[in-house]
Amino acid sequence: MKSIISIFLCAVMSVFSVGSAGENSEGYEKMTGLPQAINALIHTKEIMNTDYVGEVSTEVFDPSAEYSLEDTCVLIKEKDKDFVILNLTDIHVADYDYRAFTAFEALATAKRLVKEVKPDLITVTGDIVCTDSTVYAIKRVTDFMDSLGVPWAPVFGNHDGEGNCDLNYLADIMLKSKYCLLKKGDARMGCGNYVVNVAEQNDDGSLNVVQSLIFMDTHGSHVNELQIEWYKWAAEGIEKVCGKPVQTSAWMHIPMADYQFAYDLAWDKDNNRWNDGFAAYGECNEKICCHRDSEGKPIDNGLFAAMKQVGNTDFVFCGHEHMNNFSILHDGIRLTYTMKIGIASGWQPGFDGGTVVTVSDEGITSIVHKTSSLLSFKDLEIINTIQEA
Repeated sequence: MKSIISIFLCAVMSVFSVGSAGENSEGYEKMTGLPQAINALIHTKEIMNTDYVGEVSTEVFDPSAEYSLEDTCVLIKEKDKDFVILNLTDIHVADYDYRAFTAFEALATAKRLVKEVKPDLITVTGDIVCTDSTVYAIKRVTDFMDSLGVPWAPVFGNHDGEGNCDLNYLADIMLKSKYCLLKKGDARMGCGNYVVNVAEQNDDGSLNVVQSLIFMDTHGSHVNELQIEWYKWAAEGIEKVCGKPVQTSAWMHIPMADYQFAYDLAWDKDNNRWNDGFAAYGECNEKICCHRDSEGKPIDNGLFAAMKQVGNTDFVFCGHEHMNNFSILHDGIRLTYTMKIGIASGWQPGFDGGTVVTVSDEGITSIVHKTSSLLSFKDLEIINTIQEA
């Protein structure tokens, strides 16, 4: 009963801070207020009788093509100033079930995070929407993100495409936001495989790339072979273009099997502590739901080995598990769960917030989980990554 009351109160209290009905510049009705959630509930049968299908990308990945910065999104970092990334994950907004109402709390928390962190980029590691109808939910989230006025780069999770909107439709709606950086990419690789480069501008107008973010669609469980080939092409290509080493990071929803391998090595279950030598932080409170075989054993799909082979990917970020936030330095690559936002679809106290990733001209220098605490945020363990080099 207490949880039902809290959901109702957060919906009523947040409706005015998050927005209300209206028409946006792209012509679809805004879906950020309580009236829309109620409207979706009333018209459940009507909206469920329609399948919303988006445009399939015609882009084709050619591994023999030369990598070009012009084919990526480039965000400019000010010299001598950190570039701040705020990651949100597993918002789980629905059209008409209880998650239509818990979304008020999640979006209000996101708004407060943006105000406190002042990010230069917002990344979203999947499960943005969920359940059997998401046509209102995706417009609601997109309009909210657009209202923040910050570039945002999403990837899809396993729940995003489970309803009456396919991933291409969801992408088409998100791309109506002038701040959304998503690119669909080659349809054989899924939807949402693309690169965002963070660069400083030199006095002569040339670019000094300090971080290359590679976004990957993990489908229902893992990336495919073509995506691994594309990843290698992108990670190697940025260094060829720049003529120097460039740190890259991978962003996805479902963790690689190596998250399980790393945890098994780093966690001392007998003494309930992290082993030395892994610079590990955080908690593992639920099963690591990586790709597994019929017996439940993790399947190594080769992506981690490709990262080791290329040699410039130092960080991997994922979502998916709502009550895991651990970060482990595994064989030279830091594997990190990002902090879930919101109280929908599996939650426990202390796991409602976001993850702040700081980029300097040396690359990623720190990772901080921020968890909502009353009307403020509490910083959990700060991972100073430069000290690990």
